Amino acid sequence: MARRGRKSHEAGDRERPVLCCGPRVRAGRGGMMGDFGLFSHWTFETFAPGSIPRVKYNAFRDIQRQSAFCFSLLAYYDDLLAGDRVVDWSMISKLTGRLTIAIRKLVDLLQAMNPVEFMDAHDWYAKLAFYARMSTEHAPIAATPPYLAAIPDVRSGHPLAWVRMHLPDTAGESGLVITPALYQYLVEANDLRPRLDALLRQLDLVDDALVEAVSEKLVSMVLSADLPERLRAELEIEAMELARGSGLLEVLVLAGSGEDAVLIGRQGGVRAADFFTAWIGAVCCKFSPSALTLRLGLGLADEEHPLTVLVYPGGKEAANSCDLWRGDPDAGALLRRLGQVVPRISQLHVFRAQGEALRPEQCRSLHDLVCLCLERGLSQIFAFAGEPARGLTGIKQMRLEIPVVINAFNLGGGLFPTAAERAVISMEDVRSTPAWSFLLGLVNPVVTWPVPEHGEAPHGEASPMPHYSSYAVLAQCFMHCTLRLEQNLYVVECRCDDEVPGYIQFRCMFGGEGSRERVRRVEIVRAVLEAEGFAVDSRGNYLTATRSGGEDVYIQRNLVGLGLLVAWLQVRGAEVASMEAGEGASAFRRLVGEARSNPL
Repeated sequence: MARRGRKSHEAGDRERPVLCCGPRVRAGRGGMMGDFGLFSHWTFETFAPGSIPRVKYNAFRDIQRQSAFCFSLLAYYDDLLAGDRVVDWSMISKLTGRLTIAIRKLVDLLQAMNPVEFMDAHDWYAKLAFYARMSTEHAPIAATPPYLAAIPDVRSGHPLAWVRMHLPDTAGESGLVITPALYQYLVEANDLRPRLDALLRQLDLVDDALVEAVSEKLVSMVLSADLPERLRAELEIEAMELARGSGLLEVLVLAGSGEDAVLIGRQGGVRAADFFTAWIGAVCCKFSPSALTLRLGLGLADEEHPLTVLVYPGGKEAANSCDLWRGDPDAGALLRRLGQVVPRISQLHVFRAQGEALRPEQCRSLHDLVCLCLERGLSQIFAFAGEPARGLTGIKQMRLEIPVVINAFNLGGGLFPTAAERAVISMEDVRSTPAWSFLLGLVNPVVTWPVPEHGEAPHGEASPMPHYSSYAVLAQCFMHCTLRLEQNLYVVECRCDDEVPGYIQFRCMFGGEGSRERVRRVEIVRAVLEAEGFAVDSRGNYLTATRSGGEDVYIQRNLVGLGLLVAWLQVRGAEVASMEAGEGASAFRRLVGEARSNPL
């Protein structure tokens, strides 16, 4: 039998790589890694001259890149759902805004591919984006008067009647309330909101040093703010009226409202002439590390946590504290609030079963819409490439020994010539060295795939494909393979060529189950790939990995391992998700050993 080589031009038996590790490269933890090299191979020139408008090709290329960006944003939600971080709600609102803008661009690109067919695409987007924004945005407190309320006027039924619980008996009816509206007016008058939120979005309560640093910047920003002269004068006049007799004032700083209000700061011995400065100091208490910990633990945005200042005569000793609340960071409230919004944003409602059709009316989240745009963009190119005499020699439907069907494009040298006249091909028709290696691991019998419920199409006939999300682009020394297997997404790309350095890129994004299980699977994949020399980056349920350089034989062996890894994750996902990272990596190593002794 002829040896299967990368430069071979004849069909025959293949030399099948075995699983092992090659030379390692240092793993890194940088940002989410860059683009695949797919469109360095699947270029505009790949198509027959004049057969496809450049605008359609460009839109298709950009849909692939834009959808990858959307997936990376969606991964933030799973990262937060893991409960290991406690962030400001403004970060989640901003993230949702960025995601909706990114998906709007995705929809625009889809319409550019076929304006008539996708004329209602913006209707899909508008509804889902509206519900997503509604679930994360909040109404700010009004910045309108009254800004002051005398205690005698704050009686039962008044919105601020609860402040009386904090008024000492010795004060009697002498007291003044500075309402939350004045803080809101200070923010608006000084245009602080964009700058405040930019700092608040940096917060993560697991990092004490970061909280301290952000708190200092927030306090500095507040200290530089001012009120119009008429409001400052009104504050000082009211303070002077209140201070008659003792001459000094006591200031209590309260965050929240009603029975949930918490004393976060206190100032004593305040002179009436210094009252505006004292009130600004009270506002600064809102951004002390302890007050930030309190609010973020409640899962509230800054504008949802009112600041009320209670003033009454007294306080002979000068005292100033903004660190009265004590407590530990708690992600519980944030997680509960996130749990209410993720069904509209990051939860995947489609692809619940292998081969399930993907229709606009099924989309209930932004994640669903990203998948729909990606699939519809692919279907446009598939329909185009399937037309006779239009380049790419059509689409081949690759059926494997497992319940996975892949739409295959041959860029040249990716399939043996014997496959040219057939619509349905098998793994034996694959000439592409990287594709053969990856598929060899994917179909290894050490992982037993479930038998599909639907029957097979007649031999030699293509079965109907309800969606086009699994596809491969093949050349003799190049492969890009995207697999949508139920709610899980796997993308593998490889180039192995004597003329240029080889590389492997891998991405996966898990759906289904709970967020903790999805993240645990990512942690196991990270442990496996880092041990194999990949540079890995991950966030939530999304992972990217790359490996560059090395001899072709090691690249091929890594590809076999990736195929086996995908099969293991897909078939034994529930079992894998119950393991810790080290335990899962050990289990996979045992599977690799078993696979070596069970060649195809």
